[in-house]
Amino acid sequence: MGFFERYLSVWVALAIVAGVALGQLAPVVPETLSRFEYAQVSIPIAILIWAMIFPMMAQIDFTAIVGVRKEPKGLAITTIVNWLIKPFTMFAIAWFFLMVVFEPWIAPDLASEYLAGAILLGAAPCTAMVFVWSYLTRGDAAYTLVQVSLNDIIMLFAFAPIVVFLLGISDIQVPWDTVLLSVVLYIVIPLTAGYATRRVLIARHDEQWYDNVFMKRIGPVTPAALIVTLVLLFAFQGE
Repeated sequence: MGFFERYLSVWVALAIVAGVALGQLAPVVPETLSRFEYAQVSIPIAILIWAMIFPMMAQIDFTAIVGVRKEPKGLAITTIVNWLIKPFTMFAIAWFFLMVVFEPWIAPDLASEYLAGAILLGAAPCTAMVFVWSYLTRGDAAYTLVQVSLNDIIMLFAFAPIVVFLLGISDIQVPWDTVLLSVVLYIVIPLTAGYATRRVLIARHDEQWYDNVFMKRIGPVTPAALIVTLVLLFAFQGE
């Protein structure tokens, strides 16, 4: 693991402190940035998330999807857990604690916001970071690649309906256009850009150059964008 990954919790804590301080000491900065939004989607945050996700998407080889037929059992299990079990158990656990256990201490509006966040988190499967977990557990890198590729393709179609359904039964109103725009901004565009970049650059150079030169050059973009995103998120919620 690199220096950044090894001390990730430290950088996250520092980013939180910096974000809160920015919101308190220079509130004009988050106030100005918060004006740039469309359909309740923050444009500055969207740009940072693009920068954070693109390097992850660019390393995925979607031609590996043909490997689905070789060992389908593991893929079937992860697909069922990711899309038929995890979103709903996450929702149930979050609802129980936010609406029942902590109900005396959390205001109803705030509890609903927390629940919405838990729904969004539960419906979104981990994709690119799976490579890290696979590496740390000495897993099969090729099989991990197949799983990630399949997950990303399913996410294009399944994420929005699941989120809207769970938000609906929670009486949390989120417009369809906001959900669909978020899917396009945070999934479709980075996924398409990553796929196109990989195809074009490998065609112009070769796969070894792509993995050893290009990916190493853009690798630091992800952690940098992550830290700036955290700073802005906590600056927006400075209180």
